[in-house]
Amino acid sequence: MIRLTCLSIIIILLCTGCTDFVEPNQLAFVIATGIDHAEDGEIEISHQINITAQAKAASKGGSSSSMDSFIVKSAKGKDIFDAQQKIQRQMSRRLMMNHRLLIAISEEYFNKDNVRIIFDKLGRDPANNLRDVILLIKGGRAKEFLAMKHPMELLSSIASKKELQVNGIKNFSSRQLIIDNLSDGIRSMVPVIQIETSQERSKKSKSTMLLSSYAVLDKELKIKGFMDEVESAQVGWMSGKETKQGITVPWKDGKGSLSFRMTHLKHHIHSSTAQDTKHIVVTVQADAYLLENTTPLDMSKVDNMIEVQTYMNEQIQKDLQMTMLKVQNWGSDIFGIGEHLHHKYPYWWKSQKDDWDQHFKQTEVTINSNIELKSIGMIDKLN
Repeated sequence: MIRLTCLSIIIILLCTGCTDFVEPNQLAFVIATGIDHAEDGEIEISHQINITAQAKAASKGGSSSSMDSFIVKSAKGKDIFDAQQKIQRQMSRRLMMNHRLLIAISEEYFNKDNVRIIFDKLGRDPANNLRDVILLIKGGRAKEFLAMKHPMELLSSIASKKELQVNGIKNFSSRQLIIDNLSDGIRSMVPVIQIETSQERSKKSKSTMLLSSYAVLDKELKIKGFMDEVESAQVGWMSGKETKQGITVPWKDGKGSLSFRMTHLKHHIHSSTAQDTKHIVVTVQADAYLLENTTPLDMSKVDNMIEVQTYMNEQIQKDLQMTMLKVQNWGSDIFGIGEHLHHKYPYWWKSQKDDWDQHFKQTEVTINSNIELKSIGMIDKLN
């Protein structure tokens, strides 16, 4: 009986062993993926792959000129899987997608192809974590972005991800893009990486990348327009995509300006009156900390503090209202006003959702600013 028990335990242990286990040194870690337009109905996929040994050596002070911490492998295919299989044949290690930070999609692909087809691969394949950030590459190809070197970070993808985090920009994952696109009452926007090429004294061209703005998309994920740097900060606030900002307000009659750090950015959507779906109020909130004052105001006086807070709210409310009107003209509800009405008036929404882009254009949206001045700094006034 004892022998039979021991034999059974041995058989069970053998049956539960990992037969497909892969050692870490047999894996190629994909940090970022680029998607570009290709002719004849194909798609070009590029993977930015981290070379662990070189990256470790560089982080310990090794020369970055004599080694690269990454490689970029590309291939064209009928779909993402087909192109990825071609990349795999070029590799001595198995591609590992679970640690991917971002997916870069070129402006050309947005304009010429159906971005929604990538959702099938992202949602169906369990190797995708759906936490990777979606970026739009303007002024170049996604493959070019992945191949670029950054002066401070080992990889361009790591640099871009950190730029989003440092600036308090959130909720741009592939999962969020899929959710927004499947919803009838909200449209998507994506951060834009601008690739700029400059001519150096040595007559060599140099490309640099800049996190510049947001691209506003329609229901089919086609580009409706680009916001500039200031407008991007404003729509980021009104859509709940940003948590902190800096703002400079010119004072009355051009007498200097006031610069503030804005924290705890919030927004609330509500109807102006009960059962009113045509008049919507978007209230923005924030805490303001005065960091620089070039006006003649003595901010230690309570009356001046109240005047500055009131004037700041008026100016911000005016600027946000103009940006809201610009987006409304495009018909892309990136603020989620439709989703708010969907949850509040579900029966009414059934007759509106199929043509919400047109209804959004005709909806009267009022901006209300509620910013509190929390601090005036360490000094009163410089004479």
